[in-house]
Amino acid sequence: MGNLIQIASSALNIVARTPEMPESRRDPILHRARTSLDHAGTIVRQSVMRARDTAALPPRCDIANCLADIATLIVAREDAGLTLDIAIEPGLPDIACDSIELRRAILNLVLNARDAMGGKGSVRIDAHAVAGSVDLRVGDRGSGMPPAVLAHAFDPFFTTKRDGLGGIGLPMVERFVRGAGGSISIESEPGVGTVVTLRLPALPQETRS
Repeated sequence: MGNLIQIASSALNIVARTPEMPESRRDPILHRARTSLDHAGTIVRQSVMRARDTAALPPRCDIANCLADIATLIVAREDAGLTLDIAIEPGLPDIACDSIELRRAILNLVLNARDAMGGKGSVRIDAHAVAGSVDLRVGDRGSGMPPAVLAHAFDPFFTTKRDGLGGIGLPMVERFVRGAGGSISIESEPGVGTVVTLRLPALPQETRS
């Protein structure tokens, strides 16, 4: 949720610094801020509802809705040069995981891919069914990782960034996937790019709401 609030705050700061901004420029910025705050509010409401739900219903996530939200957030961030290429297999079943945590995991992977590409390029996300599970693949054509770095990709606080910041995103994604009963793998080659695959358990089609 911190990313959402940061987007809204940045948008409002832009407007505040430019009081003479024309409406044609100001209105889209304010719309992005409202969209981000609406998403943050949804997360809060869903969290409160889950806390009140003593029946503890099994988690359920609609992948198409999840990826649509991710696309909206990326547009709201105004990352110049960053685009998403999303492909979803028709009729894909829901998956058995927390939808908020999945959004957070995918957003982490997209932002990692952005950094690997120097802030520019297209991130490919595709989803398809595989024998009782759903594979979510997030790929980029960035710098890639040599084997020595790839071996430590899931180590907490391990990072190759010069400022020493990082090393949290991938371990958090791994914990989420393992907690949902799934698995995660990475394919990476220097100068070619990286593909992260999340394999998450699918719910039977007949139980879909």
